[in-house]
Amino acid sequence: MVVDRAWIIRFYAVGYLLFVLPWTHNWFVALTPLSLLLAIGVVFYYHTDWRPIVWLWFAFIIVSSFGLEMIGVNSGAVFGVYRYEDGLGVKWNGTPLIIGLNWLFLVYASRALVVCRLHTTWLRIVTGAVLMIVYDLLLEWVAPLMRMWYFEGGYPPPANFITWFIAALVYHTGFEFLGIQTASNAPARWLFVVQWIFFLLIAMYNLLFSV
Repeated sequence: MVVDRAWIIRFYAVGYLLFVLPWTHNWFVALTPLSLLLAIGVVFYYHTDWRPIVWLWFAFIIVSSFGLEMIGVNSGAVFGVYRYEDGLGVKWNGTPLIIGLNWLFLVYASRALVVCRLHTTWLRIVTGAVLMIVYDLLLEWVAPLMRMWYFEGGYPPPANFITWFIAALVYHTGFEFLGIQTASNAPARWLFVVQWIFFLLIAMYNLLFSV
């Protein structure tokens, strides 16, 4: 099966319908971890650079981001005071097991976007990190609606975005200086863009109809 732009748009269109229809909303929540795993699987399927150092950097991102999230959710000192709900599946120490893979997906997909457009090292690193912040600004708004996580006070403090940006800079720097090839992975780029539009549509639906 070829995963192209049309396939990705159809996939998230179905997800949007599951979210907005009252009798399928719980299905949407239950299927969210599987849909994230599918997106990550698509990215890996189309990835071609499998040098040992690439495996090691991917593993570093997964483990370190999971550790960062676990410290954050249990201390309130990294991202702010928040808790994970049931929308991201199985948890350990209050932290979804899938969260490290999701960090890897976001770094990879944002990298795949910038590397095709920009040719300056520092600009690719900073722009990739900024894209992740733009993504998170919207995701934080809709995450409680999707039963992913909830911040005390409703929206995260500035510390959340500062930590995201610093972590994103580190991860993008690794991609850059290890020369990890992502430019040919078109599905990764489209998944990043379509996911952002998907969250935007959920936010607009909530504003208009309030789930």
